[in-house]
Amino acid sequence: MSNIQNSKVSHDLAVSSAAKPERMLDGFPWVSAIVLYTLSWGWSLLRPNTLYWDDWSEIFNQKSSYTYLVAKAQGLPPWSKILDWFFLEVGIWTMPVATFVAFFVAGLWCFGILQSITFIRGNQLKTSLLIYLVVPVNHARISRICFDYTSSYFLFFLGWFVLVRYKSMKSFLVACLILFLSLKTHSFLFFVLLPFLHFAWLNKSELSDFKKLNRRHLQIVGIAALPVLYVILRSIFWPLNASWQDYQKPTSAGLMTSFWPVLVGLLGLSIIGFRYIKKKNTHFGLVLLVVGFSITALALFPYFLAELYVGYAGRPAYITVFEFRADWRSRHQLLMPLGLALSVVGLNELFMGKRNKNIFAGFIIVVSVALNMFWGSQYFLQSHKQEQLVKLFESTKGNLDIASVGDQTLRFNGRENAFRGYEWDGFMTLAGVPTERPGCEALPGGSVVVLKSDKPYLKALLSRDLGLYFDVTPCSEVLAKDS
Repeated sequence: MSNIQNSKVSHDLAVSSAAKPERMLDGFPWVSAIVLYTLSWGWSLLRPNTLYWDDWSEIFNQKSSYTYLVAKAQGLPPWSKILDWFFLEVGIWTMPVATFVAFFVAGLWCFGILQSITFIRGNQLKTSLLIYLVVPVNHARISRICFDYTSSYFLFFLGWFVLVRYKSMKSFLVACLILFLSLKTHSFLFFVLLPFLHFAWLNKSELSDFKKLNRRHLQIVGIAALPVLYVILRSIFWPLNASWQDYQKPTSAGLMTSFWPVLVGLLGLSIIGFRYIKKKNTHFGLVLLVVGFSITALALFPYFLAELYVGYAGRPAYITVFEFRADWRSRHQLLMPLGLALSVVGLNELFMGKRNKNIFAGFIIVVSVALNMFWGSQYFLQSHKQEQLVKLFESTKGNLDIASVGDQTLRFNGRENAFRGYEWDGFMTLAGVPTERPGCEALPGGSVVVLKSDKPYLKALLSRDLGLYFDVTPCSEVLAKDS
């Protein structure tokens, strides 16, 4: 690979026109991609019938059509839950399988998209793809309720791929339709800026000809109109239910949080653009780093805007994005893989470019796979924990009146998520015990039940016996202590 490709981006920086279909995916690292991806995410296939988180509210003991009613209340479009309904009719085990396949195939679309960028080639392209596939984000994908995000993600990258790799009007219309369908996950209303800019760059020579209106001008307007059209149609045909009005609602504090990363990204891009206009070289790694950071800022923009990520315990919102004990908040990391992948490859080029090594990128891949395997083992143990918890509740039948429940074994829960009330209701329903937990004041003759375990994590993982037990405290003791 030439020195210019490795270290600098010169004035003839350009993006290729649509490549021939038979050459697409040439150089895709099939073996390493499949192995690393399976090590990272294959854990989700080990116990595919397990319900997690909101699954206990929207799927357990509910008809498959119930998810559509919830989606309607949330202001989601009519097509948003079609695939969910289909897979639920077949069996809930199909959804983790479809999720596993969908994210990998989205990697194929992403590889094809990056292929169309001439200055990302060879080793950088493969490394970007591998990091994209294994970056440790969005572990909430294991929940069936998050499958709607998965299908949007798949559709978005498919639409982007078709948009930049094929040039006919028919393919353009197909790409716009697919992109429009992906907007059912509303963070894509912002992220659609990326295929818009990519398409504009691919066709910049035609778009810069303002003397004559041509097809490309109409097409770029069509892409820009997609999110506007969706918002208008939503306000008319599938509006929010009043009970969901505050969900995903932008706030002034959220705007300030989301503004600063975008501003930093725009500043970096402006400097690179200025140097490009002046025909000055810019380090290839720096270009990738700035582009990757800007994409990541855009990916997080809607989540910061609606304060789905906020600062607490003295930590700013930017830090909480990467917290290990993320509960189910990792679903807000849905759009981050591409930006993070390009950022890591950019840093790798800055640190190792002259030696043509991938030590930094390789380190990030190893750490990513290790984190995915650890957190995956937590979800695996959570599946066993839920089964063993049901048996524990069965053992209390007729012996205890449960006033409240607690859990001190969060180390066995994926990303240390805490059980919600409806999850406890589901476990107790399966055990055949009353689900009411009114508290000690309302049930002074009852007991406080706390789930505990003295078993180390590794032993629990190897034996799949978590050593769970209930620590029972009569309400009379609790009330006496409180008084």
